[in-house]
Amino acid sequence: MKRKVFNSIIVFVLSMLVFYSCKKDNTTQTTVFTRDDYIGSWNGTEVPVAKNQYFICVITADSNVSTNVIMNKFANIAGNTYAVVNGANITIPKQTLSGNIIEGYGTMQNKSYITFHYYVNNGTDSTTYNTTFNK
Repeated sequence: MKRKVFNSIIVFVLSMLVFYSCKKDNTTQTTVFTRDDYIGSWNGTEVPVAKNQYFICVITADSNVSTNVIMNKFANIAGNTYAVVNGANITIPKQTLSGNIIEGYGTMQNKSYITFHYYVNNGTDSTTYNTTFNK
């Protein structure tokens, strides 16, 4: 009889260990983005009100400022635009590029996809764009 009680206790303890070890983790994984994740050649799809425009933008690290990147041909405009990277967020401060005033922001969704929202003012009119970048 003592043996049966002992075996029952052992089975109970082992069962509890199994159930406890299967407890769901409450931790969520978050992706950490660095400036290096932005570096490379990106395919841009720009969506204004009237038409879609496709272009390639090359992003490089700014050698003078550790949080900045240089975007060549951003918005399909010749020249270099600079932007500030802070994790998943990228900010394009107001600047003039080939006679156009440009300003906006973006969010890295994953390491191969960025969404941008910005405007371009060519001196005559201003257009707002929603653009996606894919690596």
